[in-house]
Amino acid sequence: MRVDVVEVAPGVHHARAKHVSWVLVTDGTDVTLVDSGYPGDRARVAASLEAIGRSPADLSAILLTHGHPDHIGSVEHLRRVHRLPVRVHEREVANARGQRIEQVSEATLLRMLWRPDVMVWLFDVLRLKGARPERLRDLEPFTAGRLDVPGAPVAVPTPGHTSGHTSFHLPDRGALLVGDALMTGHALARQSGPQLLPAFFNTDTAQARASLERLRGLAAEVVVPGHGPAFHGSPDVAVRQALDRSPR
Repeated sequence: MRVDVVEVAPGVHHARAKHVSWVLVTDGTDVTLVDSGYPGDRARVAASLEAIGRSPADLSAILLTHGHPDHIGSVEHLRRVHRLPVRVHEREVANARGQRIEQVSEATLLRMLWRPDVMVWLFDVLRLKGARPERLRDLEPFTAGRLDVPGAPVAVPTPGHTSGHTSFHLPDRGALLVGDALMTGHALARQSGPQLLPAFFNTDTAQARASLERLRGLAAEVVVPGHGPAFHGSPDVAVRQALDRSPR
């Protein structure tokens, strides 16, 4: 079991497993968890909390950038066991609950198995995903703006990857958590650095490109994605590089 935890900004801890990451935001004795990896990453989520001297019992809230299985893996378990509020954008509720599925289809991935990187990645993620990923139940929807959870993040809707995908700005910490609005590395990426996810992962890639414009000008020195290492630089530079690297 491996998870690397790096404090990328004051009280902002980027926890990276092999294929996905999540973020722990500390605020005094309280912790907000942003996303939670695959179901198979549950022990890694606990290990990431231990790495910063905390435990799942210290969690006060869970925020979701979006409802894909590689981001909601431990959420329902943590909500049920620790009675935590789970917050997601109002346009993402149906996807997070499994009432509306917005993710790459198995048929699409099967057609790509001629690519060795896809075959290796798919074998890994199917093992991490498990046979029946646990969809979410009791969700508290939000819209744009500051959220009343530890760290006081500002929700910035960035639809395109999914209909309700949301980034979280921590202006007092100089950090921007972008989930899958952009990435800096992925097993299926042909290059590293800020870029959009491959189009087949997105609900609407044109909208995903347009949403990146909402991140320009936000005050931050580090951009934290759901896939790949943190980008140390401004959101404006990260967005410019992502748009340049990603075909229309």
